[in-house]
Amino acid sequence: GVQAGLRVEQTHSLGDLTSFREGEAGEDFDRKYVDFFPSGGVTYAPNEKHSLQLTYSRRINRPSYQDLNPFLNKLDELTYEQGNPFLKPEYANNIQLTHSFNYRFNTTFSFSHTKDLITRITDTADVNASYITWLNLADQYNYSLSFSAPIAITKWWSSFTNMTGSYTQNKADYGDGKLVNLDATVFNIYSQHTFRLPHDFSLEVSGWYNSPSLWGGTFEMDAMWSLDAGIQKKIMDGRGNIRLAVSDIFRTNEWHGISRFGALDLDVRGGWDSRRFRVSFSYLLGNDQVKGARRRNTGLEEEQNRVKSGNG
Repeated sequence: GVQAGLRVEQTHSLGDLTSFREGEAGEDFDRKYVDFFPSGGVTYAPNEKHSLQLTYSRRINRPSYQDLNPFLNKLDELTYEQGNPFLKPEYANNIQLTHSFNYRFNTTFSFSHTKDLITRITDTADVNASYITWLNLADQYNYSLSFSAPIAITKWWSSFTNMTGSYTQNKADYGDGKLVNLDATVFNIYSQHTFRLPHDFSLEVSGWYNSPSLWGGTFEMDAMWSLDAGIQKKIMDGRGNIRLAVSDIFRTNEWHGISRFGALDLDVRGGWDSRRFRVSFSYLLGNDQVKGARRRNTGLEEEQNRVKSGNG
């Protein structure tokens, strides 16, 4: 089968930046443009076991209003945050080819080119202060190959695994020696295993691993991994369920990255209280065949997402 669509948008934005400093002139801008966003796909199934799907789309992502706000937000004595009113929207062209075997094993190749990628940058205002702002990265290229498969290893052991390999390249030149020219080959894996035990018990173990990667426009991140586990028992003729679970068993869900931009080198690390123990009980009431409510999206959601808080 073949599907195709086209969305057309006309944008007209006006901005007037007035300076309160004596003798300093303000700035303004007037942007008017028409954008076309085609999308489409082709599906081909040569037989019952194999199917191919090729899709293409062009998308736009506009900066949030907070990212456009030029007023200074002081974070501490040496750091402040400032939006960029001249941010442009980013445009992404995406191509994806998926092969499915027996409706279970999926292999996907993807390519995306994002122009004017909106990214967070930390730079120096002077020798005693640094600031965080948002800039457009000239180009980001991403190539990825992924494979996912549910596998019944035995009658009592089933698994689902997703593996992705990708290559990302970031490029930009902001002048004054402020260059961005980074690339990374990344491998990610997520695997979940379920074991059916006697007396209506079941055990679930899942984990993920991300190899060193890029974050934002300038950060080179170290590898990360985590392991979760849970055990549950069905009760009350299968309608009730008691579950005990622990997330991030070894408390490894922490991040560390390095950024080198202009005259500023950053070495940052952080984490959160990711190891958690949970006990839950659930019981199925009524007819378990009733369909869930359908979620409907409206055109206002994009604007609501752009109006994010200063902590976003």
